[in-house]
Amino acid sequence: MKVLLPAIRRSLFSREFWSVLAVRVLFILLLLIIWQIVYVIFANNATPKTAVLFPSPLQVGSSLIAGFRSTGDGNYFHAIAVSLWRLVKGYCIAIIIGFPLGLAVARWKLAKQTVGWMSLSLQAMPSIGWAPLAILWFGINSDTPVLFVTVAGSLFATVLAVSGGIEQVPPLLIRAGRTLGAKGPRLYFSVLLPAALPMIVNGLKVGWAFAWRSVLGAELLVTAGGLGRILQQNKMNEAAAGLFATIIVIIAISLIIETLLFAPLERHLRTMWGLEKS
Repeated sequence: MKVLLPAIRRSLFSREFWSVLAVRVLFILLLLIIWQIVYVIFANNATPKTAVLFPSPLQVGSSLIAGFRSTGDGNYFHAIAVSLWRLVKGYCIAIIIGFPLGLAVARWKLAKQTVGWMSLSLQAMPSIGWAPLAILWFGINSDTPVLFVTVAGSLFATVLAVSGGIEQVPPLLIRAGRTLGAKGPRLYFSVLLPAALPMIVNGLKVGWAFAWRSVLGAELLVTAGGLGRILQQNKMNEAAAGLFATIIVIIAISLIIETLLFAPLERHLRTMWGLEKS
């Protein structure tokens, strides 16, 4: 945290950040203009029944405001808190289990031939594929199936990220560490992990993306709230504007976490390793 907060401050107050932000704001405005043009064309050629399937930006904006003002499980503030709490729990469990497994896969041949091989196979499985099993075991009225799917969806990506980062550490660096007396845990924590940290952080970002998708996918099938549940309710009610609004909320959360957490951390690590000027 002591490293991350200064990195975030430097990122937010840099000239590059604000110039990029201006470009992105203009890009979003352009997308909104195109969206409005497409809506007008669609509305002029659609029947009254199908016209509601493609809402205008104004309709989506109104639905977005209504979602934040509503009460109960349909409130966006409540749903965001529920989904993010599930994400944090599942992702932390995946890291706690996956990090030592990744270290083992990177350094032990037997672990690579077994755990590494299995992780590579299971990573290719869509996380939503775990949902039927999770619902069968834990039901649909609690957080447990969502937590199970989240862990299953991000665990194997975490294992591969950690092992892949360590395997890319130059052997010359490892030999130099051993020459200086680094062995066992000291070799891991003073040589391997610092050298592999940029790759590991990049891999953990991928694991976070898997976890976020897993949370939302599982919430589509359970009845315990969250943004995924709002998506499902809007779909059942044929509320296209609500669907668009919820999708925008999900995308915004992803962009905020990337901008405020992973991007500054990656920039700090690149600067620390001399790959980017501070």
